[in-house]
Amino acid sequence: MITGFSILNVEGKIDSSDALARQRFPRLNINIDKVSTAGAKLDVEYTFEADYHDGETKDSKRIGHIKLNGVVEVTESKDETTKVLEKWNKDHVLPINLAEEIINGLNFRCSATGTLVAYSLGLIPPLVISTTKIQEGPQNK
Repeated sequence: MITGFSILNVEGKIDSSDALARQRFPRLNINIDKVSTAGAKLDVEYTFEADYHDGETKDSKRIGHIKLNGVVEVTESKDETTKVLEKWNKDHVLPINLAEEIINGLNFRCSATGTLVAYSLGLIPPLVISTTKIQEGPQNK
């Protein structure tokens, strides 16, 4: 269960103000950078990025960028915390139910904060409206 959420760093940049009128919805990415533990608490470090371009193709020009870094605090039983950390250290993945909870929480909170940054830069808000659902693939078993 998520018991804390911190945004520790916020970056926003316009690369080309001339192209703002041609911007498209941002390409969004959430990365889990590191997982560490202290007792029953897990600290999940993350990066949320929104990249803005003037088109949808690979060679489109980047217009701007928003980046948020922080930590999600998760409290579980000591046994569950140990299992999560073992899985992370072995495969660099989180259990699906925990990953979904964290990603959906990050989508909500980072979209809200990112909207304030985007507004001040003249960018489209990086809003994620839908809930993320992760399916287990062969590499996650």
